Amino acid sequence: MTSVFNLFKAWAKSLAPACLVPAQCLAGLFSLLMLGFAQAQIPAELSPLLVTPVTNGSERVLDLSLALDKSKQLNKPLLLYLGASDCPYCKSYSAFLSRNTAAMKIALADVVLVDIRSSLRGPRPSFQIYDKVFTAAEFKSRIGDPTSGLRYPSWWLLDSNAQQLRPWPSGWDPDEADPQALQAHIRLIKG
Repeated sequence: MTSVFNLFKAWAKSLAPACLVPAQCLAGLFSLLMLGFAQAQIPAELSPLLVTPVTNGSERVLDLSLALDKSKQLNKPLLLYLGASDCPYCKSYSAFLSRNTAAMKIALADVVLVDIRSSLRGPRPSFQIYDKVFTAAEFKSRIGDPTSGLRYPSWWLLDSNAQQLRPWPSGWDPDEADPQALQAHIRLIKG
């Protein structure tokens, strides 16, 4: 993104004498637009199984049935990631994964990675496991997560029966200045 920004800035400066908008304002506007297009999702290179919501009236249903089937078929635990397209911490986490794709591919080899796509706006999410739909609180109770509320981003490491194997922090924003952030994340995955 930096090179695109620099190209735009150079172009804006070339126009500055001919227009009333200073180049810095144009460059600032462009960078704000680019931040708005930042994605809050797991990079495709990590091969996540995507779960997208189905909205029916007042609820947004996130069906985990296929993910559980894949977990059973491969005999691997599920690593569920709940992110939101309009969540700044989720966008930060996506950038963290993009910067560390090679190391994360190795760390994630022994799990079925599930990217649950959502947003902070709109109907509240509910979670479907086969023929049963759970509110977020019911889902967390069902999987054995004792924490209250639903925070973004959230992670759950589950067995193929949808039981939590170990707790994960929610709302975690990896500090890119911290060289230990990647190792801490890998330890969470590996146990």
